[in-house]
Amino acid sequence: MIFNNDTKEELNKIAKHNGINVIYYEGYIVMFDKVNIHAITPHMLVFCKNGNYLVVLHYDEYHEDDVLFFVDGKKYTLLTIKKYIRNYFKNNSNINGKINNK
Repeated sequence: MIFNNDTKEELNKIAKHNGINVIYYEGYIVMFDKVNIHAITPHMLVFCKNGNYLVVLHYDEYHEDDVLFFVDGKKYTLLTIKKYIRNYFKNNSNINGKINNK
């Protein structure tokens, strides 16, 4: 499976703007001979900042909904996953700051 470059660029922008590192692991499709069954392993995106990690699964165009992301079993669109990522690391950095500063 090929990761859509436009989607990747959007995610890279949000990551760079918020000081988040992102690693992309491309998904793949497994085809079985002589049957009409296949399996899809989604793309895996790992976002990291200050020792906090967020793993996002992405099916790209291989799911019934275009540009679909999953985090902890919940579905997100590109717009909502960008907000989720930003808020996830913003909230975690506030928690770490409060713990360290008491």
